Amino acid sequence: MTDNATPDAPASPAVAGAAPREIARDVVAALALLVALPMPWDLTHRGSDRIEVVLVTVLTLVVLALPYVRRAGLGSPSWDALTTPRARLIGCAPYLLVTLVYLVLDAARPGAAEGAVGAGVVLGLAGAALALAPTWERTLLVVAGLVGLGALATPVASLIDGDPWSATVVGVLNAALVLGVLWLTAVSYARGDLVAGIVLLVVGAAVAIELILFAGGQEAPWFESVHAQRLGLLLLPVVAACAARRVLDDVAAVAGDPQDVHAARWVAVAVRCLDLVLLVAGFVALVALVRLVAGGVAVSLVLRLICGVLMVAVAFMARRALVRDPRSGHTTAVGAACALVVLGLVIVVARAGLGTQANVEELLVTFALPAATLAALLVPASVRELVASAPEPEPEDAGPGAPLGAATSEDAPRSTSEETPTGPMAVVQDRGQGWAQEQPQEQTQGWAQERAYEQARPASWTATAPQQTAPQQTAPQQTAPQRTPQPMDSTQQMEPVRDVSWGAAGAGAGGAAGVDSTQVLPPVPAEAAAPGWTAAHALDPGTPLADLARIVQEAPHLRAHVASNPSTYPALLDWLGALGDPAVDAALRSRR
Repeated sequence: MTDNATPDAPASPAVAGAAPREIARDVVAALALLVALPMPWDLTHRGSDRIEVVLVTVLTLVVLALPYVRRAGLGSPSWDALTTPRARLIGCAPYLLVTLVYLVLDAARPGAAEGAVGAGVVLGLAGAALALAPTWERTLLVVAGLVGLGALATPVASLIDGDPWSATVVGVLNAALVLGVLWLTAVSYARGDLVAGIVLLVVGAAVAIELILFAGGQEAPWFESVHAQRLGLLLLPVVAACAARRVLDDVAAVAGDPQDVHAARWVAVAVRCLDLVLLVAGFVALVALVRLVAGGVAVSLVLRLICGVLMVAVAFMARRALVRDPRSGHTTAVGAACALVVLGLVIVVARAGLGTQANVEELLVTFALPAATLAALLVPASVRELVASAPEPEPEDAGPGAPLGAATSEDAPRSTSEETPTGPMAVVQDRGQGWAQEQPQEQTQGWAQERAYEQARPASWTATAPQQTAPQQTAPQQTAPQRTPQPMDSTQQMEPVRDVSWGAAGAGAGGAAGVDSTQVLPPVPAEAAAPGWTAAHALDPGTPLADLARIVQEAPHLRAHVASNPSTYPALLDWLGALGDPAVDAALRSRR
């Protein structure tokens, strides 16, 4: 009975199932461990030549495969104890120890010629980190700090070894480059920037691919050392491997975000890649300059200097265009990425062809970062929809050529006194073009109090706008002196005056063609007062037409000054003439 019940026992939580991203991570880890075996580990040996490397590789692969063996129903249930995170840590620890020993031995040896580490150490260490999938939150910062310290140690080692000054300067530049890359990727991600984590995985994967393709050649494989200049760059895949689990989990967690958020995130990825292009291309140009000064003129160095400077300029323009407006800057950024590839190829070919002669930073700025920029801008559907969408309309500017009272933002609050401007506030004439805009108004009902002055229009105005004749009011009136109205321009129109105090009788009387030039001026509400207007504003010919219209409505005591202003437009003069104010009429007569 016990034997029959064994197959029906519940599976261990460690092997009950795995997310696709976990399976993909384990597959990449296994590939890195296997590829590291035939790669150079030091100047004289490959990984497959060292027994300790072979043994720790087999142990790590077994621990990595056990959960999948149990998921397939193979093996004994007692094997489940070997699939726990603790068992995986124990299985990966020997591999981590062996690779760290190689790095320490390289630092302890007196010169790069006697030590150095090859691509096998970097790939194997990255594969072990992927297989381990550390969960400690501080792992990324600790590993990034160790890599940064190693980069800082390179110029110190150059000084101790008595290398030429140019090697020390290049070591300092390399340390600045490595620290800059770590700051823009690992440190920023540790501070909560998911975009930086995505870019870190891209950079780590790019360097790992470069190591696989170009760092295993028989003639001149890549070797780096604490005593050399680029050890920190070669270790970027290890930093990325330590962050892979958290980054993939975070990406899966935001998969349900809206499309506009997705588009903004991918645009930010492209911007961060362009930031790295600025950093790496600047490093390439500065290294070429140092070597030109130290060793004399060489064609390859001149080309690297010129192309590096051009790549910095192109990346800066593309980044600026994307930051300003992703829609209009999309084409610029895509074209800039293609230009970066062309300029980078010039640098790579100048090193006697594409191969092991190219350095990791040159390949990074030529292929990896431009390709990542293009992928972020062209592949995601959300970015394509963003670029294809119409741009949002810009808010109208409230000025002489725009409707008065228009808010500069849809969400900006508007006071009740500015909701429906009437009278002179409804007409604005552009001084340069001689046209007037009519302020649109809604037909609203049920106002609590009057907010507009009644306008009485002469009969001559009905020729241009017969439908806008205001009805006559039955309240006590002031008789205005008779005056001949000034001719109006055909483009100027007056709006209807709304007064909720009018009843059905007032509406019926509004159809009269001839209206008496009278007007009742209700008291100006306290909230409509504008204490800022002065006689200088009203008399100044340079005062905007919109301000003149506001002055006569908000500061009645300044109407005579506005009537004397030579810049006052005809429609406003006609409105002032219909008021029946003796001071205003005297000012109008003085204009003739």
